[in-house]
Amino acid sequence: MAEEAGVSRMTVSRVLRGGHLVRAPLQERVFAAVKKLNYRLNVSARALAGSGPSRVGLVYSNPSQAYLGELLTGALKESSKLGMQLTLTADADSHDRTAEIESLLRSGVTSFLLPSPACDAPDVVKLLREAKARWVAISPANLEIHPFSVSADHFDIAGRMTARLIELGHRHIGFIAGDPASKGGAERLRGHLRAMAAADIEKCPIEQGYFTFQSGLEATERLLKSFTECTAIIACNDDMAAAAISVAHRHHLSVPDDLTIVGFDDTPIASIVSPAITTARQPIAEMARSAIRMLHAAGMAGDADDDKRTQKVLPGTLIERESSAPPRQRAFPKSALSAG
Repeated sequence: MAEEAGVSRMTVSRVLRGGHLVRAPLQERVFAAVKKLNYRLNVSARALAGSGPSRVGLVYSNPSQAYLGELLTGALKESSKLGMQLTLTADADSHDRTAEIESLLRSGVTSFLLPSPACDAPDVVKLLREAKARWVAISPANLEIHPFSVSADHFDIAGRMTARLIELGHRHIGFIAGDPASKGGAERLRGHLRAMAAADIEKCPIEQGYFTFQSGLEATERLLKSFTECTAIIACNDDMAAAAISVAHRHHLSVPDDLTIVGFDDTPIASIVSPAITTARQPIAEMARSAIRMLHAAGMAGDADDDKRTQKVLPGTLIERESSAPPRQRAFPKSALSAG
């Protein structure tokens, strides 16, 4: 590497550790050699005792800003407590994602938090394995490919949410699904359908969403148009539930009198909108804290921890607010959908 770049080994080491005290032209020569030789930085030896706080890269690509806020809150608090430094990177596409990770590896980052869908990308897992880095996957689709993971019990909490609406008297329940690539979203849909089947409810309309507010607006419009007897909507996250409330207001439908609307995650938007959203609290901040603790423990154990596998599943909690209530004796009139 040093020979290819035409610099000393000490210069290469300094550049790969972050470029401190190395002039820009020399850094460029080292990075050109890295690219030419297809060099992969082995960061497993970087977490040395006494070398200062270890660094954690959070590779983020979930479109929900509320989810990111909760994740960051938990990760920042726990990393600060344990003397670890957190670096956030967001990707626009898969190429940018791997480029960001490679940049972090070159700067000496030793550990990574990978929320879904980044943790489900084969190129990301391959890159980190080759670098011998450590990572914790958050809500991965495939647990087997990750030595460390933290997930919420999406199936159970979605089933309990649906069962609660059925208990209130709802039989005409629509569902707005999350991104098809999300394991958590798929588990929520599966839990919902299981609860509907247990109550012998055969009609289970589903509209596709993508966890964004805009996708929630579009899915709600489609659902209300095709399922006019609907008395309740379960949205796969709070952003889409807030969007559903907006559409209901646009059609002069009262929430929850005409239409019950519930969400998932208990992000800040759930308590800001009117009416406040009944939701299923996913322990997002606790998942982040747990992931940071896993990385810290693995770093302290060193090579002795390489063969250890830890998968943790945390329960969710139902939070009932003003957006849910028993249905009216009669569903809202079709004419309401043409109003406004």
